[in-house]
Amino acid sequence: MKKQWKRLLIAALISATVFALTFYWYQESEQKIRHDRNGKPLAFVGKVFEDIQRRPAARLLWQIVNTGEPLYDGEAIRTSSTGEVRIQFADSDRYLDLEPDSLIVIKKSEDVIALELMEGSLFVNAANSTKDSGGLVLESADETVDISRVSAALTKSAGKAIEVHVLKGEASIQNQDGSKKSVTEKSPIQILSPSLLKDFFVNGDNIQPVPFKWQGVPSENTVEIWAGSSRKKLSLIQTISAEIGQTKIPLGLGKHYWKIISRQNNQTYSETPIYKTEVSPRFPPTILFPPVDTKLPAYSEYGEVTFRWQKGQRTQAVRLKVSRDSDFKEILFDQKFTHEESYLMRGMTQGAYYWQVSSYYDDSDIIIAGKPIRFTLEPAEQLKAQLASTLKVRFLQSDRLQVQQYVLKPELQLQWQAENNQDVVGWRLRIYQEGSSPDQAQLFEVPTQSFTAPVSNAGRYIASVEALNKQGYVIGTNKSEPITLELKPFPLAPTFIPEGSLQSEADGRVLLKWTPIPDAKEYALKIIKNGKELRATNYRTVEASLKNLLPGQYELELTSIDEHGRSSQNIEKRTLSVPELSNIRAPAVKRIQVD
Repeated sequence: MKKQWKRLLIAALISATVFALTFYWYQESEQKIRHDRNGKPLAFVGKVFEDIQRRPAARLLWQIVNTGEPLYDGEAIRTSSTGEVRIQFADSDRYLDLEPDSLIVIKKSEDVIALELMEGSLFVNAANSTKDSGGLVLESADETVDISRVSAALTKSAGKAIEVHVLKGEASIQNQDGSKKSVTEKSPIQILSPSLLKDFFVNGDNIQPVPFKWQGVPSENTVEIWAGSSRKKLSLIQTISAEIGQTKIPLGLGKHYWKIISRQNNQTYSETPIYKTEVSPRFPPTILFPPVDTKLPAYSEYGEVTFRWQKGQRTQAVRLKVSRDSDFKEILFDQKFTHEESYLMRGMTQGAYYWQVSSYYDDSDIIIAGKPIRFTLEPAEQLKAQLASTLKVRFLQSDRLQVQQYVLKPELQLQWQAENNQDVVGWRLRIYQEGSSPDQAQLFEVPTQSFTAPVSNAGRYIASVEALNKQGYVIGTNKSEPITLELKPFPLAPTFIPEGSLQSEADGRVLLKWTPIPDAKEYALKIIKNGKELRATNYRTVEASLKNLLPGQYELELTSIDEHGRSSQNIEKRTLSVPELSNIRAPAVKRIQVD
C-alpha cells in the first residue's frame, strides 16, 4: 500500500514539474512574442478565402488568421487546399496573393523583407510600386530572387527550385556562388486579354464569357485553352485556329487558372505559364423609378419625370441616358452623376420613352450597363384633377414664416402639413423669387414635411409643395404666400453711462456701466493706452469694475456680441482719466486689476 502511494506521489511530482516547466516556457515565449510585436508590423492580412493559419516565430501551434491582422518578423502563413490570402506589405502598395496548399515565412533583415516559400505558389504585384519601402526578396536553399519591382507568379514544389514567371518588370536571381541573372517576361505568346494583373469584371445581371486574345502564334498553328480550378486541375476547354487570334470562354464567377498552348503538326510549339484570373461581378445601379412598362400621367405643366436609382458599393459614377427608342439612337439626355441618385427631367411630351443607368467603378474600365427601361407618358388631365384633390396640403403660415431672417447664408425655413397623408412617400418643393417664372424654380426632393432651402440672396420668395405617392404621381399640391427673406441686423453698440468723459476715483478705481442691448449675449471691453491695447475682456453683465489704474489717459472701446458671435458694427468709444495722486511716480510694476 505504501509503495502504491509512493508511486502516486512520484507521478504527481513529475506531472507538476512538467506542467510548471511548460507554463514557464509558454510565458517566456509569450513575452518574446509581445516583445517582437512591439515593433512595426511587416505586413497586414488582406482578403481571406477559406481557412488561413499563422504561426508566430516562437510557437509550435498554428492559429486562425483574419482580415486586417498584422504580420510580424518570423511569422509563417499557410493555406489549405482551398484557401487563399492576400498579404499587403506595410507602408507600400505592394502585395502578394498566397495560393492554395502553400506555406511561406516572412522575415526582415535591415531594409529588406525576405520571404521563404516552403512550398506552393504565390503571385506578387510590385511592378508599379511608387513608394521606396526597401527591398523584397524570395529566398530558397539554392537562390535568392529579388522581386522588389516586379509582378510575377512564383511556384515551388517540395525539394525543387523556384519557378519564376514574370508578368511585368524584371526579377533578379542570385545563386549560391554569387552569380546573377535577370528574368523578364519571356513567353512567346503575348496575352492581350484578360489582364494578368487585375480581376476581370462582368455584369452580375448578365454574365458574359471572358474574352481571350493573344499574339505571337503563327497563323498556321492551333491554339488550345486549358482552364481549371487550380494549377493541378487544368483541362482542355477549347481548340481553335491561331489565325483567329481570339475567342470567348464561359468561365463563370470565381478564381480560374489557365494557360494557352500553341501546337504545330500536333507538337507543342509554345506554351504560356499558368495564369490566374478572378472573374468578379459588378452590378448596374438599382432602378427605383420609373419602373418597367409603367404608364405615367402627363400631369405636370412642366413635362417632368423624376428618375431615381440606387448606386452600388465602390461605384465611381452613374451614367443616365434617356431616349425615344430602345437602341438609344435618338438620345434626349446623357449625363454622368458622381454623387446624385436622382434627376428631374423637364420638357417631356406624351409618348414612349426608354431610360438606362450604367455604373463606372474605380477599379475597372468596364461600363456595367443596366437594361433599358420603357415607360409611357399619357394624357391624363382628368386623372390629374382627381389626384390633386385627394390630398389637402397647406403651409404652416405665420408672421415668422412670412418674414424670415438669416445670419450667415440665405435660406428659407419651410414647414407644411397634410391630412390623410398615408399614401405620401415624398415631397417635391419648388422655390422661386416673386415675379420670376415658376419653371425656373429650384427643385428639392424632400422626405419629410419640413425643409431648410438654400437660396441665392435675400428677397421675396414663393414656395410650392407637391405630395408624391409611390408611383410618382402628384396627389396634392399647394403654394405659399410670398416670404420675405432678409439679413438679421447686427447688434447695436452699447453706450457708456453717464455721457461725456469718464474719470476714476483717486485710488485708480472705477465702475463702468453701459446700456443693455436686447440681442446681446455678451459685451467686449478693450482698454487702450498710448495706442497699445492693455486688456480685452468679455462681460455678460452691463458693468465692469477696474482697479489699480495708473495715472493717465485711457481709451475705452465697447462692443456688443450676439448669440451668433457677431459684433456690433459700431464701436462705443470713451476717454477715461485717472488723476495724479502726488508728485511721487507710481511703481512701474503696478498693473490693471479687473474684477
